[in-house]
Amino acid sequence: MSETITTIDIFRFGPFVLDTHKGTLSQGETELFLRPKAYSLLVHLAQNMGRVVPKSELMDAVWPGIYVTEDSLTQSIREIRKAFGDEQGQVRTVSRRGYMLTGRLEPDAEMASQPIVAVLRFRNDSGDAAREPIVDGFAEDIITGLAQYGSVTLLARNSSFQFPSFEPAAWSDAAARIGADYLVEGSVRWSGNDAQVSVNLIDARTQHQLWGERYQAHDIEMFAVQREIGEQIVNRLANRLDEDSIRRAATKPTHSLAAYELVAQAVAILRGYEHVQPEKALPLLESAVEKDPAYGAAYAYLALCKFMMVRYTTTDRDMLEDILDIATRAAALSPTLAAAPRVTAIVRIYLRQHAEAESDLRLALQLNSSDADTLEQMGYLLAMRGRPQEAIEWIDRAVRLNPIFPPWYHYDRALAQYGLGEYRAAAHTLERVPQRGIWHDARLAACYAQLGDGDACRRQLAKVYAAIPQYPLVWIAREQMPYEHGEDTEHLVEGFTLALEFAKASD
Repeated sequence: MSETITTIDIFRFGPFVLDTHKGTLSQGETELFLRPKAYSLLVHLAQNMGRVVPKSELMDAVWPGIYVTEDSLTQSIREIRKAFGDEQGQVRTVSRRGYMLTGRLEPDAEMASQPIVAVLRFRNDSGDAAREPIVDGFAEDIITGLAQYGSVTLLARNSSFQFPSFEPAAWSDAAARIGADYLVEGSVRWSGNDAQVSVNLIDARTQHQLWGERYQAHDIEMFAVQREIGEQIVNRLANRLDEDSIRRAATKPTHSLAAYELVAQAVAILRGYEHVQPEKALPLLESAVEKDPAYGAAYAYLALCKFMMVRYTTTDRDMLEDILDIATRAAALSPTLAAAPRVTAIVRIYLRQHAEAESDLRLALQLNSSDADTLEQMGYLLAMRGRPQEAIEWIDRAVRLNPIFPPWYHYDRALAQYGLGEYRAAAHTLERVPQRGIWHDARLAACYAQLGDGDACRRQLAKVYAAIPQYPLVWIAREQMPYEHGEDTEHLVEGFTLALEFAKASD
């Protein structure tokens, strides 16, 4: 009887394939030889690919219960690198920490082959500024609906909304800056609960209009209009529509236009990225839930709002569990809503339920593979799971979909770079953030401390303690950073400890 080989038996990195079921390492058709201890070491590195594995962990895994010197580990690493030949850079030494086997994610074949679409910011023709978030919400829902077809690649709202509709002078700029092949522009005019929607599909490079239409919608008929717009666009850019994706895109978000408007207003507040005031969004979302108790999106953003209000704590578990319950309810009410598992994942990270968070994020990406912020969040999660190389690759994918990205992409990339021991790169990334806070300056101090740059380190610490004289750097690193593995926590603590030593030396 043949045995089933699961995907975990086979690891691919660079040109090499490690098959633990067969016990082989190969490069193309050539099988490579490793002695048993070197092979066992490679297997453990492969099982932790992208993670910096401490030397002590490797020695315990390969030589359990046996005292050996570090020379045995070094010799096995040397043997693996020799087998890799010109590709020996696959095994990285991370100074003072351990070793890491690097592997690349599969290239974004779909993104390369599919048309790239940017939905521009729709024009509000109502003359009522209060309607602005509703118009933005309408356009953003078109982005979400288009992503569900899987036939096109959608650029992120944060990038595409930088360009206004009905300004042909901006079309070539949009094509150059964010890489769009096609642009969707539109406008909405509201009169009470009636909406007039105009939408056009533009070839970004030739600047020719490929399709245009006007719609009249009353109350929640606007959701049917959103669906029809998505179908018309995809029909012109692809040969077929997937029946399941049509079903998902056809799901109405709510039976109450008033609830939809409240959620749109709240999301506009939460979308601020910097200096967000979630307490202003909270009453809007609570009112939306009252108007439609079955509105999944209202619960998802209510959970996100409450989570932002507790400021990403890891210590108030009861509060986090309550927020997780709200987000889980959103997922139950709207199983095809990608925002729901994305929010549950955020909360689970801070509950230190890392494996469950990764599962939730993968579900969110199945529902909407073009959501750049979800891709970036996967990068953050993997940094917290001790897989910094993978983290950077996911963040790179997010940036390709969201070239004009918010500052927190930099924060998370710097976390991954620090995890790799690339302190200068992490410092450079943090220096690129225009508006900086205490935690930003503290992490910069840790980077400069690891680089041995005492002057730069002291400058950053001075900013921290000028803001909060007794800022508890080490406590925050240990108690508030949701790392999965203790060695990653201690790596950050090490940077802060070195920084404090530099500060004392100058007293």
